[in-house]
Order: sequence, then C-alpha cells, then structure tokens
Amino acid sequence: MSQNFLFKASFHLFLYQIDQEFANKAKQQGCPCGGQLHQADYPRSPFGLPAQFRDKYDERFSFCCAVCRKRITPQSVRFFGRRWFPAPLLLFISVLTLGVSKRRCAQIKRYFGITISDSTWRRWRLWWRVSFVTTPFWQQAKGSFPPAEQIIQGPFPRVLLNTFKGMIEEKMHLLSRFLAPLTAGVLRAV
Repeated sequence: MSQNFLFKASFHLFLYQIDQEFANKAKQQGCPCGGQLHQADYPRSPFGLPAQFRDKYDERFSFCCAVCRKRITPQSVRFFGRRWFPAPLLLFISVLTLGVSKRRCAQIKRYFGITISDSTWRRWRLWWRVSFVTTPFWQQAKGSFPPAEQIIQGPFPRVLLNTFKGMIEEKMHLLSRFLAPLTAGVLRAV
C-alpha cells in the first residue's frame, strides 16, 4: 500500500474543502437554541505532516453560539477527535497495524518523521477492535457492509477500507467521509 497520496497537495486541499462544506452546513443549521453562530476556530498542530501541507491543518473549524455560548464543532475529515495525528495519517497507520514491528516503526519514522510507540499502536488497535465496534455509529452503519464478524476478524480497519472502491487515495477520501460523523455531534466517539 503506497503512502504517496499523503504527499500530494490535491489530497489535502480536497479534505480541507470537505471540512469547509461540513462547516458551512453546520453554520446554516445554526444552534439548537436558535442563536446565531460565530466563527470560533481553534488552533491545531498535528504531528506527521510535511511542512507544505500544515496550513491546511492549523485550525479546526468550529462555532460558538451568540446566545447560549455552546460550542458547535462540525464533522471533520482532517481531524479525528483530539488525536495528535491528522485523520488521514491516523487512518493510514491504523490500516497498517497488522502488528507492531521495528521495520514498520522505522518506515513510519522515515516517511512521516514521527515515532509511534508500541503502546500507541496497541491503543489504536484496541480502539478499532473494541471501542469502535460498540459505538452507536458503527451499530447503525455496519448493516451496509459485509457481516461485521468478517470485518472485525480480518485486519481491521484495513478490511473496512477495502470495502470502498478505487485507488488508495479515493478509498481514503471515502473512508474519511464515512467516519466523519464520529468526530462531531451525537455520534462522537473520538
């Protein structure tokens, strides 16, 4: 599986545009209390991105209600909750988690300039195999995929990624968009 798509400006620009669409939709929907939403983006400094793409990840779109002061953070394909790594990199590395090895750690260090500890790899695998599959999001969505037992028993989330059609870049776009509800709202799980 090639990581080259993570070094393309068009890939990161497309994710940024998707997040802008999510932000525009959230602003149009407004606050549940009926108050006006004001832009209240917050800074992010995720790990593992080449310098030329960091400007697409330096802020997470967010809003604040003028009346109740509640923060409304729309879905995102660039960020996966509060994780330090941007969503495409986290998903790509999670897809590779067939087991922790010195070789895989060295490859990630060489390609992305980050070191991922054994405990982080294990925590991510545990999240995918235990926490993710119990989320309300997955409970609602799993009917659209092959039987859940087949997906989870395979190299998860790689099997999930492979249910999408296209080249790896297209699959990552589709998987990111599919998982976006996990990053905001009532289905938030990260």
